[in-house]
Amino acid sequence: MTAYRIPPRLAHVVPDGVDGLPSAVFLMRLPDGPPVVLHGSAAWIWLLAADGEAGVAAAVAELVGRPPAEMADEVNHFLDDLVGRGLIEVVPRRDETSA
Repeated sequence: MTAYRIPPRLAHVVPDGVDGLPSAVFLMRLPDGPPVVLHGSAAWIWLLAADGEAGVAAAVAELVGRPPAEMADEVNHFLDDLVGRGLIEVVPRRDETSA
C-alpha cells in the first residue's frame, strides 16, 4: 500500500468544517506556486493521505457511504494527480531507499 506525506515547502491551511469534516483545504507550493483549493471529498482525500492513512480509498468510501471497491480507482487517480502537481508526495518504501 502506498503511503503519502506533505512535501517540503508546501503551505496548507485547513479551516474548521461542519461536523468535524473540513469543507476545503488551501494549498500553495512555496515560494511562488499558484494557490490551490480542494473542496469536499478532494479535501478529505488530501487530508487522509497527508495524515498517513494507509487505506485512503476505503476511508473516503466510508465518509461518503459508498463501497470501497467503487472508490478505489477514482481516489487513486486523484492521488496520482496530486503527486504529479507536487501537492503530496509518495513516501519511499524501505526497500527502495536502501538500494
